[in-house]
Amino acid sequence: MFDTIISLATQNFLNPVILFFILGFAAKLFQSDLAIPGNVSKFIAIYLMMAIGYKGGYALSQHEIGPEVLITIIAGMAISFTLPVIAFFMLGGLGLKAVEDRAVIAAHYGSVSIVTFVTASEFLKSLSIPSDSWMVAVLAAMETPAIFMSFLLINFMSKTKESHVKFDSHVWREIFLNGAVVLLIGSFAIGFIAGEPGMEAVKPFFGDLFKGVLCLFMVDIGLLAASRIRASESNLTPFIMFFGVAMPVVASMIGVMSGAMIGLSLGNLMLFTVLCASASYIAVPAAFRIAMPNFNLSPAIALSLAVTFPFNILFGIPLYLMLAKFFSGQ
Repeated sequence: MFDTIISLATQNFLNPVILFFILGFAAKLFQSDLAIPGNVSKFIAIYLMMAIGYKGGYALSQHEIGPEVLITIIAGMAISFTLPVIAFFMLGGLGLKAVEDRAVIAAHYGSVSIVTFVTASEFLKSLSIPSDSWMVAVLAAMETPAIFMSFLLINFMSKTKESHVKFDSHVWREIFLNGAVVLLIGSFAIGFIAGEPGMEAVKPFFGDLFKGVLCLFMVDIGLLAASRIRASESNLTPFIMFFGVAMPVVASMIGVMSGAMIGLSLGNLMLFTVLCASASYIAVPAAFRIAMPNFNLSPAIALSLAVTFPFNILFGIPLYLMLAKFFSGQ
């Protein structure tokens, strides 16, 4: 088994998507002036979310919406509600005492990373392991439950009423209508409605260009991850960095066992495991900036983006595939 893990890890490292991330990360660490203009970065992120959502909706239009799809979505949402609670108490055990700090970090680890999901999907394609694009619907469903649960943790566990989250219209709007969620779900719906004729019309844009644009985006993410770790290195204590690696492993075990009980195929099981193990750095910070405008989110973002994200795409993805193979009996 160890030889298999090494082989998968080596193949993962040789994936152009991973190599471009390493390029961006190394460039920033060695203080290169390499940079992706802000407007270009936003365009790439919008393109990826549109493409992911559209292809997922199209795939679901070609697939019967049966019990497997619905149960997987429900299971994903339930896990997204549960993981922040686990993360909250793990952080307490590692010495982080402030309720607000623990809840904010926990929210990041209950939500999902779209880029990690896409990287895992490309890894499966490189191994010719099939998966269903309707898993994007599970991704969309797992974006927001963790945010809501973390707000509840703050309100129930914090002794300082001033830090309590007020569930006003602005907070609800950011939880359910932030740009990433709207674009992903909206594109998913359009892909589902348009079906086969629609896919043929947009295939050159969303199909042929996708991996090249993803590589460009990974350069940008590598630059951002390295800059975050440099800016927040004083806040990332050894115990907190340990959490950034341990939490995705714990979450992956919950995900892979739950997915195996559902009876997911190998590819879908691996992607479900990745969703559970990933950590958000887009949707969650946006929601907390509205709910807690004076709170410093930098340590949480740095932990999810500069510790967990590299761990997941470099080492986690091969590990999660091995777990999926073991629990699926393949």
